[in-house]
Amino acid sequence: MNLALPPGHPLRLCSAALEIAPLPPERLLAVQGEPTAAFMAPNGESWVGIGAVRWLTGRPGDGHALWAGVADVSPDAPPPTALGVLPFSPHEAPDELWAGLLPGGVVLPERLVVQRGGRAWLRLTLPAAEADTLRSRLASVARELAALPPAESQALPDFEEFDDAETAARYTAAVGDAVARIRAGELVKVVLARRARIAFGAVPSAAAVMRRLSAHQSGAVRYAWCRGGKAWLGATPETLLRLDGRTLRTEALAGTRPESRAEELYADAKERHEHAVVVDAVRAAIAPWVQALPPTRAPGLRRTRGLAHLHTPIEATLSAAPDALALVHALHPTPAVCGLPADRAATLLAALEGEARGLYAGPVLRLSADGTAHAVVGLRGALLAGRLAVLPAGAGIVDGSDGERELAETRAKQGSVLDAWRAFVAA
Repeated sequence: MNLALPPGHPLRLCSAALEIAPLPPERLLAVQGEPTAAFMAPNGESWVGIGAVRWLTGRPGDGHALWAGVADVSPDAPPPTALGVLPFSPHEAPDELWAGLLPGGVVLPERLVVQRGGRAWLRLTLPAAEADTLRSRLASVARELAALPPAESQALPDFEEFDDAETAARYTAAVGDAVARIRAGELVKVVLARRARIAFGAVPSAAAVMRRLSAHQSGAVRYAWCRGGKAWLGATPETLLRLDGRTLRTEALAGTRPESRAEELYADAKERHEHAVVVDAVRAAIAPWVQALPPTRAPGLRRTRGLAHLHTPIEATLSAAPDALALVHALHPTPAVCGLPADRAATLLAALEGEARGLYAGPVLRLSADGTAHAVVGLRGALLAGRLAVLPAGAGIVDGSDGERELAETRAKQGSVLDAWRAFVAA
């Protein structure tokens, strides 16, 4: 693809690509550069960006600014692509844990490695004033990548889980408070999250941690955002949206059981109600954007390793050329991670959780210059800060929720991350 330069958008950046030998995408998390962002799809496609030549907040309309004045001199390679993460709430003040990683944003990487179909390309994007050095620097970066040591293969240190009895008690009490407010008619649903903490025996490599998640959760989208000596990474089951031309694909994913008890979801009135709330909200969010809403359908099951969820895919045709970031903001936050009504749920969860969500449950983005886009919800993740790893997880609270049962759900979700690490530590 060759990006045209419309009037009013003079040449600002030049971008070129070179085919290179494939390599594990997780290895690239060890390359120096801020930020480093990764988006790895279940079909084997991956995008890893290092550094930034543009860094935008991710507001609606920013997608156009990403590509203004960019010339792609390698039209036969995969197109330039922006990667990013957005916080759960733009109004939230980060706490010490999230400091350095926030505020996130959408970046056009200086260096980008794209892999698909067993092939790999390195793309370098530079200011137009440096265009005459583009090819030589591209070759130099390619040599550096070829010489990278296998950081993803480093042994994962042993780890110890912190006692969570105190936080668990606070969580079950918060669930009781939320149920009382729901029964009083203040809201329909709220999602309450809690943190689990572990300490590694030594500082783990983000590349090694991500490699274990990839091996354990290959059917999920794996993501990473590394900055300020910290990393937010995970393997999420939940898609916020996919765009291909004017085709919009999204989904409702709510209602959870251990995978061995997946069939119970169909008969559980509380879980079915929780799921229906999300379906209705997603359909309402996209209604102004699409030609027609698809017919309603009964939910199916989405099985991930260790967990199962009620799942309803939703596909529609957009009425006009898409603004991917505007659609992301229209959908986020869904009742699957916030509640309903969203404003009341957001206020309540902030009060009851008592901890900043940061990037947890926020959008994780891949926006390509050819108009395709993929956004997922930042779930099943861990924040790495030195030897510490913090794992947030939530559960949907509706009328009929029980504190101990919702606590068990958060532990199961955190366990899906820890299980990936336990398997390799034990080995």
